[in-house]
Amino acid sequence: MDIIKDLFDIWKRKRNLVDFETGAVQVMYEWMGQAVGRMLTEMNRALTRLKQNEGWKVERTDERRLQFLFGPVTFSHTLMIAPNHQRLYPLDRLMKWRKGSRYSPYVELKAAELAGRMPYRQVVETLETWTPIKMSHSTVMASVRRVGAAQGQMDEALVEKDKAGTLMSEGRMVTHLMTEADGTYVRGMQKKAHIEIKHLITYEGWEQNGKRRRLVNPYAVMTAKNVNDFWDQATAVAESRYDLTHTQVVANSDGGSGYGEERFKEAFSGSRQPLFVQLDDFHVAQALTRALHGDKDWLKAAKKAVRDKQEETLVTILDTYESQLENDKQIQKVADVKKYLMNHWSRLFDWRDKDKQAPKIAGKLGAMESNQRHLTFRMKKRGMHWGGSVEAMVKVIQGCQNGTLQAAYLASLELGERAMRRVTKTMRIATLLRSQTRPSIGVHLGRIAGYTSASSSVGHLNKILTL
Repeated sequence: MDIIKDLFDIWKRKRNLVDFETGAVQVMYEWMGQAVGRMLTEMNRALTRLKQNEGWKVERTDERRLQFLFGPVTFSHTLMIAPNHQRLYPLDRLMKWRKGSRYSPYVELKAAELAGRMPYRQVVETLETWTPIKMSHSTVMASVRRVGAAQGQMDEALVEKDKAGTLMSEGRMVTHLMTEADGTYVRGMQKKAHIEIKHLITYEGWEQNGKRRRLVNPYAVMTAKNVNDFWDQATAVAESRYDLTHTQVVANSDGGSGYGEERFKEAFSGSRQPLFVQLDDFHVAQALTRALHGDKDWLKAAKKAVRDKQEETLVTILDTYESQLENDKQIQKVADVKKYLMNHWSRLFDWRDKDKQAPKIAGKLGAMESNQRHLTFRMKKRGMHWGGSVEAMVKVIQGCQNGTLQAAYLASLELGERAMRRVTKTMRIATLLRSQTRPSIGVHLGRIAGYTSASSSVGHLNKILTL
């Protein structure tokens, strides 16, 4: 395949650069597909030779087609019979290709990453626009399940090591560690059924980003499993990433079921410093706004009482407002808010007032709501209902946020030292078996222009060369 000639042919047929680029990209995809196909075929040939030397028998040679990111690749792979009578394709086994798979692992990974940000059908359209990949929305969902399951297995392995006491910690020591936890609900497949997605983030503080601030080293834990599994994962993450012995841990939550102060103390028990657990400002303001129906004067007075830690004043304000109501539902809302605030009164504080070593750039906490948008924007609204793929999707989003998704998915495909030696040996043999060809340049013609008689010495030499 002469790439330059093909590109010139495309240029002759096209009338503008857009059409030329479209055709050129297609040619390059085809060239890459053919080159990779030949490489895999030669590897199969060399691997077959190795297996035959080990006593394997050839049954037949088939063609397989895999969709890579640059296009389809067709290659030969040989079905062989092992000495123990097991029938398999050595090339597929060596490369860890899943039986019946039509797409390369990298294509499945990228499809899952896109699905973590957009609906499945939109993923299909995006792939067809930017790559030669054609994939159905159900195949995208299958990719999400496989990739998400790999991330989940990595998290479960971390928890198992933590419980067994064999967890290797990075031992990073930080002065402060912030953590926030909350849950969000998505619709299930059953009528009026909802699934809670638990979400925790940790970060090491803030840094200036222009006129705004951003979190330092944020890390997320997400799951749709039960709350105990969620906190097991959070504990394992904290133990694996940090040495918390001298770290000041500051926590923040709305005080809901499963996100209480005791949960944070158990998960971050490695710190010798007193744990600060705030009640989330956003949820306090939201509760007061709903109870007082957005009345600015009453809200201003209630928020001031909370800020100044005037418990009796706040109770008086809520009782006075409640006495003016006649609707039972509105009265109940005020009573619920009063109970909520009184039960968590000890958590209504600013941690910066208690920690004299808090950095100047420190905030009061409250990053959870903005970080949950990664979940809510993808998994809520638009009539979406979630079933068996909910945990996989959650783990895909978590892996994308933490930058661990690719490592988690490819861990099961990573070749060990023994397999790598086998691959190296196979490629070396494939190189030796490959026939080296050189293009023919035709017959060279020559003569001696001596202008002498044929009987002279030079004449005799010229006669020999012209034969």
